[in-house]
Amino acid sequence: MNTLTIPRNGHTVPVLLKDIPAQIASVLAHEVRNPLTNINLAIKMLESCIKDAEAKVYLDIIMRSSTRINTLVTELLQNQHTDEGHTEKHSIHGLVDEVLAMAEDRIRLKNIIVSKEYAAQDYNIALNKPEMKIALTNIIINAIDAMLSGGELKLITKSIDAKFILLIEDNGCGIGEENLKSIFRPYYSNKPGGMGLGLATTHDILRLNRVRVSVESVEMEGTRFSLMFKKSFI
Repeated sequence: MNTLTIPRNGHTVPVLLKDIPAQIASVLAHEVRNPLTNINLAIKMLESCIKDAEAKVYLDIIMRSSTRINTLVTELLQNQHTDEGHTEKHSIHGLVDEVLAMAEDRIRLKNIIVSKEYAAQDYNIALNKPEMKIALTNIIINAIDAMLSGGELKLITKSIDAKFILLIEDNGCGIGEENLKSIFRPYYSNKPGGMGLGLATTHDILRLNRVRVSVESVEMEGTRFSLMFKKSFI
């Protein structure tokens, strides 16, 4: 049996097993974009009748988030036809700043204070940028979610001999010792409604990009992710 059926446009169609990833991506893109279109139309209607400046700020956040989802769907489809192992040299500081900009609305909504302590000299490393942005986003979003309003997110980089270190620290709820060893396990989550795929995916991405990761955490004090990039002198 080398085929199965999946739903599409209200019908079921046969799909070759070897084509499942691309087919599923296509179906998901279609199904996700339908409600996104409704959301965007509703926002446009609300913009015309809402005059309160503060309410408009939240509408802008919804629109930016909707646009971001649409962009991710597009990238998902494009990546079906690209070389997954493609790498180019990118600035670590620049990459972190891009991810922080993507998380800006979430940071603002929770009144999170962001502190950056970057090394005097940046480091460029060969990596898959779209993948690494996903990995860093997962870590940073988890940190934001772990904190109460007014928490502090720290981004620190250090250059030590043949290694470049990125530390991502929060002063949130922390992770218990018994749970810490399981955070990278697929489908493990202690978040209400969590799927347990974010950090599992993050771990895989870091491994494929040759980035070592370690995690330290103390309950009610916070968590620190340490990412170690090995410098290349070639």
